[in-house]
Order: sequence, then C-alpha cells, then structure tokens
Amino acid sequence: MKTPDNRLGYSIKAAREARMMTQEKLAELIGVSTVYISEIENKRSAPSFMLLYRICRLLNVSVDDVIFHTESDSARKISRMLSQCNEKQLKVIQAMIEAMLDADSDQ
Repeated sequence: MKTPDNRLGYSIKAAREARMMTQEKLAELIGVSTVYISEIENKRSAPSFMLLYRICRLLNVSVDDVIFHTESDSARKISRMLSQCNEKQLKVIQAMIEAMLDADSDQ
C-alpha cells in the first residue's frame, strides 16, 4: 500500500486542534479507534473517502481543502474561527471586512 500524503494528516490534525478536540473525542464521534486517528494524522494510514467526509463534516472543513490544499493556512485558520462565531459576531466581522475592502478600493 502506498504511504498517504502527510498533508492530509496534518490538515486533519490542525482542524481537530483548532476545535480544541482530542484524538479520543474525534475517534468517539466518528466511531473509530484513537489509534486509527493517530495513524491518519501521522501518515501511517489513509481514511476511506466516507470516513474522510465524516471527519471533515465534524471538524467543519472542506474535503477539497484537506485533499487539494486550496486555501492558504491563514484562510483556513480564519475559516475555522468564523465557524465558531454566532450570527451577531459574523455580522460585525462582515461589516469590518467590507469597510476594509472599501477603504482599499478608494486608494
């Protein structure tokens, strides 16, 4: 079996840690062993697509981003933080971003 790309495990681990979730909790929520989560994160095993999909849904990350690494690390971190905000906080953040973009376009 071909060794999986370590970026996949790194992306999963980063998303899990951003959620302040242990390997044990992730394993429990998706119905696998903690050892298996460790193997995925440490490049010793690759999850099936369905398991990867469940992991991504649970951690609120895009499967595309995990596989193809389409977002920068900064964009991924911001996306994870945004997913933890309530509606009121999101509206404030949106207004701030719009104001910053408008200011940049005026220059």
